[in-house]
Amino acid sequence: MSKTSKMNKLILPTLKGKMGDWLYYVTLLPFKEVAKRISLADEIHKDKGLSRMIQRKVTSRTKDIVNYIKTQDQRFFNSLILGIYGGSPQWQEIDIDKKSNDLSEEQLEYLNRTFGILTLNGEEKIFAIDGQHRSKAIKDTIKKDPTFSDEEIAVIFISHKKTTEGEIRTRRLFSTLNRYAKPVSISEIIALDEEDNCAIITRNIVEYFHLLKGKILFNQNRSISQANYDAFTNIIVLYDLVKILLTNSSVYGIKSKGEEIKIFTKKRQSDETNNVKQNYVESIFIELFERLPVLEKFIQKNYIDRSKLKSSLLFKPIGQNILFSVLKIGIDNNTKIKVLDFFETHDFSLRNPSWRKIFYNEETGNIKTDKSLQKYAVQIILKKIGLNVKLTPKDLDVHNNFNITL
Repeated sequence: MSKTSKMNKLILPTLKGKMGDWLYYVTLLPFKEVAKRISLADEIHKDKGLSRMIQRKVTSRTKDIVNYIKTQDQRFFNSLILGIYGGSPQWQEIDIDKKSNDLSEEQLEYLNRTFGILTLNGEEKIFAIDGQHRSKAIKDTIKKDPTFSDEEIAVIFISHKKTTEGEIRTRRLFSTLNRYAKPVSISEIIALDEEDNCAIITRNIVEYFHLLKGKILFNQNRSISQANYDAFTNIIVLYDLVKILLTNSSVYGIKSKGEEIKIFTKKRQSDETNNVKQNYVESIFIELFERLPVLEKFIQKNYIDRSKLKSSLLFKPIGQNILFSVLKIGIDNNTKIKVLDFFETHDFSLRNPSWRKIFYNEETGNIKTDKSLQKYAVQIILKKIGLNVKLTPKDLDVHNNFNITL
């Protein structure tokens, strides 16, 4: 919006509230008004270089949100928090007729001071304090497709003063809202996300796949206690394994085939398509539990002693990641049988001097989980089954350090 342009008058149904020393106004804005009236948070800095820094960060992250608006029928956003100054915003309370309502004086007073109409004369300057990405995505969407113009989003207006003190006050609010906004955890994504196909398939496997029924831990991280004896893995690791099998996510730096990960984890496919994908993942698990003796024994006895060095690394997250990473590369290169043959006969435990040297800390008695070591393990197994991969200088350092041949 140019500094000389003036928007039409806008009349908004509004709730007025107070928290701390902030007065705020809650209302609805059509997308077309968001696109016309809202700028990014460039009003909180006198130095426009700082403002451009914020804008670059926002612009680079809105493409996925635009796609979400255009493709998801069940789209929904949190409220935008908007700073407003200039113009002549007018708040008018709505008088509620006591005669037609069974309300006490206290209730009537509260409703009268809370419900009202906010009128903007069009000269106001409005900018996003929280919701910069959503605001920019709405602008970009409307610019390309005006059919979304009349959709509405909840907004919260706060008063901004164009003074040094006002800028400090609004910057503090901007920083607080963005700093303490907690990212969604991976466990929450797995449990709740209805767009991430890997999460959906993971949940379905946990709930319906007979082979792993009751054998998945519900942790907030990827670790599995050595004291656990009856779980195969935990839900976050299972999600990782599903993602390895189904997407084109890089496997320790090695390109792989599969669904485009950026799309597959953000846009839900049909239930029929996901059922096919789920059946494929389950078929892989069935084949592994039938072919690999340690896994077959676990299913039969429903018991594994993770505390012993002789227990297979296939019951630890690092070993499971290594197995499925090697398996995915093997599938991509039509050597799945060789992968299964290797793990069927190989002693993949810390009793094996090679794996003990790589993964076991003799001083602490703990397992080393460094990604570089897991990558090295994948590389030497692939070499053993006849698949050579290109090594980086860092990879070569690790190889030269251990110098292990399986």
